[in-house]
Amino acid sequence: MNLCPNCASEIIPGSKFCNRCGDKIAERTKECPACSHKGPLSSVFCHHCGFHFDGKHPADKHRYQPVYPLEFDSVTLTEQVKALFFNTLRNRIELEHDTQKYGDYVERFYQSRFRDIYGLRSEQIAEDIMMQWERFGNEALMEIDKRLHTAFEGLLDFFIIQYCPDLNGILLPSAILKYEKVIPGKTDLWLMIRDFLDFDHEDEVFYFDFITMKPELLANACKSFLSAERQERVYFICDLSVKSNCKEGFAMTSKGIYWKSAFEKARKVMYKDIGTIQKQKDWLTINGHFFTANDSLNLKLCKLLKKLRGWQTAEPIRETVRLSSV
Repeated sequence: MNLCPNCASEIIPGSKFCNRCGDKIAERTKECPACSHKGPLSSVFCHHCGFHFDGKHPADKHRYQPVYPLEFDSVTLTEQVKALFFNTLRNRIELEHDTQKYGDYVERFYQSRFRDIYGLRSEQIAEDIMMQWERFGNEALMEIDKRLHTAFEGLLDFFIIQYCPDLNGILLPSAILKYEKVIPGKTDLWLMIRDFLDFDHEDEVFYFDFITMKPELLANACKSFLSAERQERVYFICDLSVKSNCKEGFAMTSKGIYWKSAFEKARKVMYKDIGTIQKQKDWLTINGHFFTANDSLNLKLCKLLKKLRGWQTAEPIRETVRLSSV
């Protein structure tokens, strides 16, 4: 217990003044036995190397290994964040666009106003993660990774959609940018799906009104791949069959995605159960299952499903289509 030398009242940990008499408290420190760095006396772990003063610090091999490795040096941290951005840009171009155009994207970065925008943003990011590191040390590494991932994903979407439409090959709607920090239960899921998939710029056949849809087509979709439960709201059905009979295609509901590709089994994945989503050259894999529509839909759906990963819908049921009655 730390007591005020003037009035002997208990000092609130971290306080620089006594909350009773106002006397200034000289901050006492303790030295880390691992790196000799001096920190606040009340510290549970060393803010420099992460050593746990109670001996609970795990062995190095059990420590969290950061996805974005950083040297937490306040002088160089902003430049480190800038360098990491270009690593994530390269990965994004390789996954979603044309790897051979990476140099063009870098050139566009330096020629566009985004360079100045990112310069300011990288300083903010560096300041935020430095504050986390100083407070929690190694225990903050996972949270810092999450913060960096969210920031980079939003910045990459903004740069690629707003500044590189001619390089992308596929038109990505700017409405996607609204969902950088989407929150399940506080977001209109159907509006989000419409914004991402941008149906008006697609040539595939979509059905939104199941009352006027031909009964035989609806029945084919239900028998082939759409096994939605009664409480699910079906947003749309996309017919991808060569014969336009709706025996192949995909649909999205308030809970998940259902689809059947040619020569493949019918599949379904609930949003809350989405694990891995990988974009290949001409197709996707969703939890390891093959999916393909067209190049444009594949890319936009890939981005949408990554946003919906782990999604737990709390949306009230409206306009529910009871497909079991068809």
